[in-house]
Amino acid sequence: MLKKSGKADKRIKRLSEKGITLLEGLVSTAIIGIGFIAVFQMVQYSVRSIDVSGERTKANYIAGTFAEDIYAFKNQEASNKTFIDSLKDTEWKSETCEAKNAHTFNNSTANDNIRKKWSSRVSKNYLKCVDDTDKKNLKVYKMCDTCTPKKDKYFDQLYIGRMEILMQKGSKKKYLYFQIK
Repeated sequence: MLKKSGKADKRIKRLSEKGITLLEGLVSTAIIGIGFIAVFQMVQYSVRSIDVSGERTKANYIAGTFAEDIYAFKNQEASNKTFIDSLKDTEWKSETCEAKNAHTFNNSTANDNIRKKWSSRVSKNYLKCVDDTDKKNLKVYKMCDTCTPKKDKYFDQLYIGRMEILMQKGSKKKYLYFQIK
């Protein structure tokens, strides 16, 4: 008799354990779905963060190349004015995403060719450009006591450059200050 009741208990147990209810299945699916949504949002944030980081790295590199060009051509003369003095007098700006003169050099002065090269470097070919509010400009400041040497007092003229790159509607800014001797 014990054997029969043991089989009956197992049969009742199996009947009650045949599967999960519809409600349990829906709850577990909802929990898994919420987990997947969270993972997808993290992936999207990571991709956006990598993109912004890449653009900042490119902006830093381009700002550095501007500084190197100024170091290289600071004493280049055009119409009795050095390149560094012409930059001091007229700020270089690129207020458009398009490169109008895309790196084509002609028989104009080195001063003009360098400015064309810079316009090409900050175009949308190299940096992402949302619209024409993305501005790039370079300003050079002359620092000196009295820009004319006095008796027994000699000094070097010192120039400070400021490269500014505003990207993505002004939300991302890159500034580079550098000394030019």
